[in-house]
Amino acid sequence: MIAYLPQIIGALLIIFSIKDSIKGSLEEESAKYSLNKLIYYFSIFITFLIMLLNLEKIYLVILKFISNNPNLYGLNNNLFKALILGGIFLILQCIIYLILKWLNEPLTKVYNFLLNKGKIRIVLFSTIFGFVKGLIIILIMFMGVITYNSTFGRGMKINIFNDINGYNTLENIVTINKPILSYNDFKEYIPANTNVIVYYNGVTLEDGIKSLPEIDEKAKEIVENAKTDREKAKRLYAWIGSNIKYDFSKAEKALGPEGVTNSGAIEAWNTRSGICFDYACLYVAMSRAVGLGSRIITGEAYDGQNYGPHAWNQAYLEDEGIWINVDPTFYLSGDYFDNIDFNNDHLNAEIAGEWN
Repeated sequence: MIAYLPQIIGALLIIFSIKDSIKGSLEEESAKYSLNKLIYYFSIFITFLIMLLNLEKIYLVILKFISNNPNLYGLNNNLFKALILGGIFLILQCIIYLILKWLNEPLTKVYNFLLNKGKIRIVLFSTIFGFVKGLIIILIMFMGVITYNSTFGRGMKINIFNDINGYNTLENIVTINKPILSYNDFKEYIPANTNVIVYYNGVTLEDGIKSLPEIDEKAKEIVENAKTDREKAKRLYAWIGSNIKYDFSKAEKALGPEGVTNSGAIEAWNTRSGICFDYACLYVAMSRAVGLGSRIITGEAYDGQNYGPHAWNQAYLEDEGIWINVDPTFYLSGDYFDNIDFNNDHLNAEIAGEWN
């Protein structure tokens, strides 16, 4: 029964949608009722999609607005931001609905002829419109789940729709087309300890650096008897660089329209392969397990032929009071542990995240 729960939910939504459309149309003696309902829900879907694809950009605008208005500092909390997002959604949805209604006006005469004549015709068109409306409501539900999973529910995701092709397709569209914003985009406007949701290779940084007990135990084993933070940092760098294989196929997908979603420390650990972001996440996960401060840095690096998008690390050596550059992805290509020439082939460095 539980295995078919997604299909049951979808079927019930479509049935109730068709029933509502037929009932409303018969009461008004016109299938235009169900058509208007369809347009209304379609406007919600379009608004939801626009908001979801641009959530980080909208959030950044809100932060800038609060930052530029000192009187609003006391309102810099999640409830206030949620209210602003809700207001933006309602305004945008109203505009889109009015536009769709306006685009629909030239066809009104045709609708009047087709949709008002006879009970059978009204029921037929109401059923069609109700079915399409039901599908749109299902897509809206999918987007609600995607939004929850990528924000408040990052630690306890809703996974009941993971086997539904439509859900996975929509999730991939949203993930691949989300703008990539770095920590530097937000750092001037966010209060201390605020979590900004930014996506890298289909996951947030916090999801990317999640660890496992076996990862933590391995990290402790690697640095056992290390006498300095520098020695700890270098051992982790060497182990990751020599035990994780670079996945060239995944790299092509990450740079192309297909994109990737299976990223991060756990993925690199389980598959013993990955791309630069996976190496960097695993370095952070292991560093945290042994008490080393670490950062993920994004920028560009030279691969021997061209400069391209890249991610690497910085490790904090508390006993020396300094941050040093570490690139476990390039381990097999040379010395990329606090190398004096490190910045010669690593450009435009930006701090994506920092952990103690």
